[in-house]
Amino acid sequence: MRKFFMAVGLIAALAIPVAATAAELSNGSGQTCSGGAVGTWHFVNNQTGGAAAGTLTATFSTPTGTFTVGPTAVNSKTQHFYVFATGTLATATTNLPGRLLLSDFTCDHTPKK
Repeated sequence: MRKFFMAVGLIAALAIPVAATAAELSNGSGQTCSGGAVGTWHFVNNQTGGAAAGTLTATFSTPTGTFTVGPTAVNSKTQHFYVFATGTLATATTNLPGRLLLSDFTCDHTPKK
């Protein structure tokens, strides 16, 4: 009888769908491009499990702004996103499973002509 209940419990656990958790930025916030410089923010979402193209939402403060972008590259287990913005990075998330990282960012201080 005990084996029967264990089997029923296992089948029930397997039948419950697992919702994919959105990835939140795990290694950055507070990076800034000051003096009106435009930043290039490169985000990588690892461990996506082969998910279809997702979206990234990055929120900046000082000045405040939110950007939603699609990936520039979709590989078997990673997706890459670029955001071009001024200000200070506050948060970033994707609608994908896995781990979201700020891979790199640079500030363009080139004088405008």
